[in-house]
Amino acid sequence: MADDDEAREPGLRGALQCVGSCVVGRIPMLGWLPQYDVRNDFFYDFIGGATIALICLVQTLAHAAIATTKVIQGPYCAFVPPFVYAVLGTSPHASISSGAIAAILIADQLQYFHDEEERTELASLLALISGGMLVAMGLCRAAYAVRFLSQSLISGFVTGGSVLILVGQLKNLLGLEKMRHAIGVIDQVRAIYEALPETRVIGLCLGLSMIMVLQVMMWLKKYTVAQLKSQGPHPSWMKPAKIVSEMKELVLVGISIAFAIFTCNGDEPILPVVGTIPPGLPPFQVPWRLPAAKSMLETHFRLQEFFMGGFLVALTSFLTTYATSKKQALQHGYQIDASQEMFALGMAGTCGSFFGSFTPSGSLSRTSLAGEVGVRTQMSGLMKIVVVGTSLKFLTPVLYYLPKATLAAIILRSTWQLVDFKTPKTLWSSWRPYHQGGMRRDFVVWWIAFVLTVFLGVLWGIGAAVFVSVAMIVHDAAMPRTVTLGRIESLGNIWRDVEVWSEGRTFPGVLTVEFRGPLSFASADWFMEELERKKFLEAKRGNKVHVVVLSFGSVHDLDKTAIEMFRDLLTVWR
Repeated sequence: MADDDEAREPGLRGALQCVGSCVVGRIPMLGWLPQYDVRNDFFYDFIGGATIALICLVQTLAHAAIATTKVIQGPYCAFVPPFVYAVLGTSPHASISSGAIAAILIADQLQYFHDEEERTELASLLALISGGMLVAMGLCRAAYAVRFLSQSLISGFVTGGSVLILVGQLKNLLGLEKMRHAIGVIDQVRAIYEALPETRVIGLCLGLSMIMVLQVMMWLKKYTVAQLKSQGPHPSWMKPAKIVSEMKELVLVGISIAFAIFTCNGDEPILPVVGTIPPGLPPFQVPWRLPAAKSMLETHFRLQEFFMGGFLVALTSFLTTYATSKKQALQHGYQIDASQEMFALGMAGTCGSFFGSFTPSGSLSRTSLAGEVGVRTQMSGLMKIVVVGTSLKFLTPVLYYLPKATLAAIILRSTWQLVDFKTPKTLWSSWRPYHQGGMRRDFVVWWIAFVLTVFLGVLWGIGAAVFVSVAMIVHDAAMPRTVTLGRIESLGNIWRDVEVWSEGRTFPGVLTVEFRGPLSFASADWFMEELERKKFLEAKRGNKVHVVVLSFGSVHDLDKTAIEMFRDLLTVWR
């Protein structure tokens, strides 16, 4: 009996260890928190988290303006989602709150709703939908789905979305408070033109001045970073100047609020301001019970498009978050789990939706800054909610005087950095067929994503570009290239494609063919057709084929259909 108990103990211990590793894998905080070094890490995590939180607070206001929701919904994204991600995420440097690219997608889904309150409530429902999708995909380890979003596709969509943002923010820059609601870029341009006589010159001048200040700050940051990387000694002002330039949005907000307060006509600001922002922490609200969400679920108005949009928001927010986190992981020498990151971001969005948040995302600038300011663990995310929570509790009355022109200036200058016409220019310079190493396909995908995003919306832009990209992949699988090989004697008698290597030597009566792709049920008929076509062309040139040599070095897959095709082919040739 004792022997049986002793035999069971190692098995039980192994089972418990397996369960423990699974739990820690799903909740990484249980792994790093017991080993947290308070003495060496807490100071850096606190300072780094507080610095990023202050920057994040201003950026989220701007992102809420991009998403066309109430500005308070931006800071709500920086409260619950970072906490959830700190518990479940695997990257210590990822800065989770709002993101410009996610805000573009959210605005695209909300443009059909005129009332700002409706858009704000539906943004929380969208966060629940996209978050739930990411959670399901993360549990199914389906992070590979984002691979269908190519670099050219993302560049085209982001550039098109940036154009929509630039046009949309002209309303706030010009102070057109009475401008009618418009849907689509052409209608927006028409509405802006109609409302131009109402332009608030003071707000416009302030906005343009803030854009200039932002540009100077960006030049200052670039200069100080370059100088500090070089050998010293460095002037004493350089490090503070670098810190100020990194917190440029916060500086702009402080300057513009002071300007709005000092130029008040009595108690009323002389230019359009953000207005009253509800103080306090975000209240708990069930997203599907909000009036706008209930109306959508009952009437089904744009419900199907909303779910499709939620899927695209989920994929895109994860892609931008994972790409920035992966870059920091490579720089600092640690591993992140793509599926766990997908699960963590999904849970952050799902939980945040119950506290007034829209879909959260990572940020390249904030994530890079986390590495620069010395963040060491996910504890910095917990520090962030302390700063953001305190700000929501006590500082919202000050934000009443934040000019809308300043928010527009921050958005316009930061969005201009997302405009990427360099990629299509590079692709155009490589305008050659795909099999010759050209990038004609990527060029076409870029323009499809860009044009359809601008004129038909983000859903059409990304959807059509993904469809074309997948169609190209299917085409390659069903119709791989079949090339005639010739011997290159000057390179040691290696065999190469005679279409590319014109000096390749072929031999009378011999056809040497290479099939470059999988040989399966999808491509078997194509292979037979190509082989017969090449034999016919050789005979037409006066070179009757007696021997066919098949090079299968590039065939990485062979199925039953292909084998039967070979049997039929051999029967015919005999």
